[in-house]
Amino acid sequence: MMDALQHNTDEFALILAAEECRPEQFDAMHKFSPHDQRIIRKLIAHGPVLLQGGRGSGKSAFFMAASRAMAPRNAQSAVMGLYVSLRYVPLLQATGTDYEKRFCEWVGQQIQKALAHTSYTFLDSYDILQLKNGLSELAIEAEKRVVLLFDDAAHMGRETSLGGFFDIFRTLSSDIVSCKAAIYPGVTEFGTRFDVYNDASVVDVVRYPEQPGFATLFYDIMQARYPLLTEDKVTGFDLPKLAQFLGMTVLGNMRGFIFACNALLEQTDANHTIGYSALGDVLLRLAAAYYWPLLEEVKPKLGRYLPAVEVAQDIAEKIFAACAPTSALSVLIHRALVARYAKPFEILEYVGFITRREASRAMKSGGRGSRFAVNLCNLLERITGSRLTVQLFDAWLSTAGQPVEIHERGEHFADIHVPQPLEGGELEILHKPVETLRKSRAYPYGLPQLKIDLLNKAGIHTIGALAAASDEDLRNLDGVGEVFLDRFRSVVGQAIWM
Repeated sequence: MMDALQHNTDEFALILAAEECRPEQFDAMHKFSPHDQRIIRKLIAHGPVLLQGGRGSGKSAFFMAASRAMAPRNAQSAVMGLYVSLRYVPLLQATGTDYEKRFCEWVGQQIQKALAHTSYTFLDSYDILQLKNGLSELAIEAEKRVVLLFDDAAHMGRETSLGGFFDIFRTLSSDIVSCKAAIYPGVTEFGTRFDVYNDASVVDVVRYPEQPGFATLFYDIMQARYPLLTEDKVTGFDLPKLAQFLGMTVLGNMRGFIFACNALLEQTDANHTIGYSALGDVLLRLAAAYYWPLLEEVKPKLGRYLPAVEVAQDIAEKIFAACAPTSALSVLIHRALVARYAKPFEILEYVGFITRREASRAMKSGGRGSRFAVNLCNLLERITGSRLTVQLFDAWLSTAGQPVEIHERGEHFADIHVPQPLEGGELEILHKPVETLRKSRAYPYGLPQLKIDLLNKAGIHTIGALAAASDEDLRNLDGVGEVFLDRFRSVVGQAIWM
């Protein structure tokens, strides 16, 4: 029995993204609070929706949960939900009519896969008119409204094609076809014909302690994924409080929570029980070995916005330094500063250093600012002594206290320059050698050396070349079946998108 629990824990701990989860595992691994359920209902309901959230916030899980509640998986539903991943590298490299053609071909293929085990047919599409007509015919044939769930619609490093995507998004939307798309915070280049306030509803994937079911949600996830974390493994607090605290620590981010629990499990192996001191060590370890390295990891994915990473790091250090003296859970930053450093703030939200709680709030010194909650792992690093005490644990868990204010003319950002995008900057990640994808902390489900050697021998030397290789080309390699084909696609997806 213990071996089975250990296997279950090891397997679930390795799966960081909903896309990598086998369908039969989905319900066991994913839990949703009452607030989350409302988001899922909005994804199923009529009308266009943009689901906005940072890296690892659970956008894909929401989309998959919504699709599972609709036909064809749920034959009783009056709505047909088609999940379409846009993790297709040629789309990142295309613009104009080339983008439309590649988009329609790819989406048509994805819909055909989704309908593979049904009696419905969907013809190949080569332009937007064919795709729109095909969706209308499908809705009429099935006698169901169709919901298209476009995952990974936006990419942080390439915004030039978003105008093209949102033109298509708007064109496809009708009385019988509802489009939904997942985007990152700060993505504002929607094109000239798309009015985000009139053409779609924006739903933020934000989890915070005041939401109903927040504590229960993270405790349920801990129980489902980590059955070896039991009450006898902790001292000074119970597991529900621990789960709630970790959920707060990582700003409600699901992937951050999984990394935190993984680190916690390793700590129980070393210390047998977890108390305040050991829990503090886990937070510091996450800051040093997970969060700060994320800024380096995203650099090659940002293309022309690469210079913004260094500025984002400077801003993060200023924010944590400002919050440390009072152990403040949030910071209120003048809106002029947020606008001036828009891309660095977007990066910090993407990697989970901060998350926006209020878009506009009055500041004591005048003017208005945005309030951001801060990651407690990085904050603990800056607090004197870097120790998690009983008092600090209780204070943070109570969510009491006022935000620190950073003013437009204050000293905090005085020496931080505004980053300028590179001219024609390409995604550096596509030119990285396949050795980059070796199994490591950065790529926990990366590739073994034998498979990397196999790729090099076949002339596939870069991540871009691996991404562009067809399924047939990869299956023809020695020892590559469906399992490793999925592994190749998963690790490339992590390298470029996650």
